[in-house]
Amino acid sequence: MHFVRFLALALFVLLSTTALAQSPPPASLGGIDLGGDAARFGRYLHPGKAKPMEDAPSLSRRNIKPSGAFRGGYLLAGTCAFPGRVARIKLKYADDGEEFFRRLSGALMDRYGLPAEYKGDLEGQVLGNKWSFTNAQGESISLIVQHSDAEGLDHDKGNVIKLTNWALVDAERLCYEARRPKATPPPTPAPASLDGLLPR
Repeated sequence: MHFVRFLALALFVLLSTTALAQSPPPASLGGIDLGGDAARFGRYLHPGKAKPMEDAPSLSRRNIKPSGAFRGGYLLAGTCAFPGRVARIKLKYADDGEEFFRRLSGALMDRYGLPAEYKGDLEGQVLGNKWSFTNAQGESISLIVQHSDAEGLDHDKGNVIKLTNWALVDAERLCYEARRPKATPPPTPAPASLDGLLPR
């Protein structure tokens, strides 16, 4: 009986210590606060106006200057629901080696535990890990670190890290769509021939 009580107490202490040791969700990257006002971080940003994202017009992009261990990157900020609030930070590391990626991943596992998802490819040219969190406001946060050996126009070679507040991304998209309702276009008939639609 005493052994069972001791075991239960030891388990409780172990779980409590683990819970206390668990780091809170990440809230900033490279000196920029997720959810903060982008205007506050001008010293990190290239001069010029924010540019709308072509595939996500509810967000605007500002490029981040190279600094220290970072080669540069960008932040995405809201334009509708929360104008100027940082919804994503993406930075590229100056060290583009796989060994550095493995060190990064190990340090992130020490801090946040095992990743929730693998974000690489089957060929091994892209390696990546994703952690998912819920912050104190109940917002969904993701942290992704990736390494790519692939070269070319469709790839970002080297090591990158991305911190995203998906609640802000979704709020911006919904606000943008509500202000610009899409008219449903009439259905387009399928072409009878593909001649002229293919490269020559």
